[in-house]
Amino acid sequence: MTEELLPVSDFEIDSQQLTLNNKNNLTAKWKKFLRFVKNNVSTHIFRTWFIPLKPLKIENNELFVQVPSQFYCEWLDEHYYNLIKTGLVKFFDENIKLKYQVVIDKTQPEVSKLNIPSSQTLAQEKARINAIQKLNYNPNLVPNFTFDNFVVGDSNEFAYSTCLAVAKNPLNTRFNPLIIYGNTGLGKTHLLQAIGNFILENYSKVQVLYSTSENFANNFIEAIKNNSVNEFLQLYRNVDVLLIDDIQFFQNKGKIQDHFFHTFNTLHQAGKQIVLSSDKAPKELKDLDDRLLSRFQWGVHAYIEPPELETRIAITRKKIENEGMELPTEVIEYIAQNVVSNVREIEGVIVSLVAQVALGNKKPSIELVKDILRAKHIRTAKIITIDRIKSAVSHYFNVEPSDLESKSRKKELVIPRQLAMYIAKELTNSTLETIGKHFGGRDHTTVLHSINITERNLLVDERLKSAYEYIIKKLI
Repeated sequence: MTEELLPVSDFEIDSQQLTLNNKNNLTAKWKKFLRFVKNNVSTHIFRTWFIPLKPLKIENNELFVQVPSQFYCEWLDEHYYNLIKTGLVKFFDENIKLKYQVVIDKTQPEVSKLNIPSSQTLAQEKARINAIQKLNYNPNLVPNFTFDNFVVGDSNEFAYSTCLAVAKNPLNTRFNPLIIYGNTGLGKTHLLQAIGNFILENYSKVQVLYSTSENFANNFIEAIKNNSVNEFLQLYRNVDVLLIDDIQFFQNKGKIQDHFFHTFNTLHQAGKQIVLSSDKAPKELKDLDDRLLSRFQWGVHAYIEPPELETRIAITRKKIENEGMELPTEVIEYIAQNVVSNVREIEGVIVSLVAQVALGNKKPSIELVKDILRAKHIRTAKIITIDRIKSAVSHYFNVEPSDLESKSRKKELVIPRQLAMYIAKELTNSTLETIGKHFGGRDHTTVLHSINITERNLLVDERLKSAYEYIIKKLI
């Protein structure tokens, strides 16, 4: 930023003070604020960072907003200060002061003031940790998994940032446990390993251990067979940072869950960092001990979504560079547009492509990629464009796509036009200005008005909702 900004939790803007005590008024203004934010950020960002916020009260011209963890405070401060400031001035009052209220649990609210670690603090922490003498365990880490070669996008930014924060401050257990969850092949293992590798490189005396939950179980079984349970307990409980991958494997394994529970307790009570990964949100894990589930709720949960197009393009380009190969831009984009489920599939396609080019003496092309996708039984994705949206909407409402660009105010055209704009905002990365250009050159305020009207109508108009759901199914 070009100007020095105060934290969101402390900013004040001088103006005539207004008193806002009415709860209904607060709720109404907050809804308008959220609608404003939603129109200025991606759906993922809105769902991750703004839906969890809850307005509590306005007292002495201070707006108290509940956040689910301390990390939200500094993240919102760092990334969305200007947006939040603008929204508060627009919908509340120019003299309002914002206070974040962190709720650690339902009975222990506290107003939080956070200190973002500086490079000096990091250096002091590093020096302190390096003075600790520990046993030298095998951390089970793969050196290639680092933060530097992890491609960051909207779908994984929160997970990446929390993992990096833990790695930079391994003995400062603000996020404990940290749980990374999401479908297979999205980078959970990469991030856990990156934490370990960063710690090994920067804090040589910190004892870090990575293990899959399956290895934990196998080690336990072997320990029983070999009468070496004490050694097993020493291995997992005498570490500073424990990284356990795929905790869903613990389901239906009662005795192993019991030992992991006690391992978790031992480390947590000793102030040691625990980082876990899962293919599901912790609350969705079936047949897991309630004691474990309750402890998982103590920490921070970071969800990794399937990467959006922009991130898939960056991932594809990065993987190609790692192979020492150059590809035409259109080939890179074709891979990213059509391999949409996870990073592992993208890697598999690239490996096959490199082999075909190097060993089969073939020229990299879209046709070659199509052959590889067919061989791997990967269905090509439908590319969603504004023109496709206009076509689908006009077909449903039995009008011409050109009618959606017209200036006509007939109801039979206004409703589909507004719905098409709403879907375009939802399913594409297009700006309001770009969407407007596709609908007869309308300006961004007109587009925003159409989106807001459609959003409200979808809540009360079953026919419109049915049309929306049908069109979405056709497009995706």
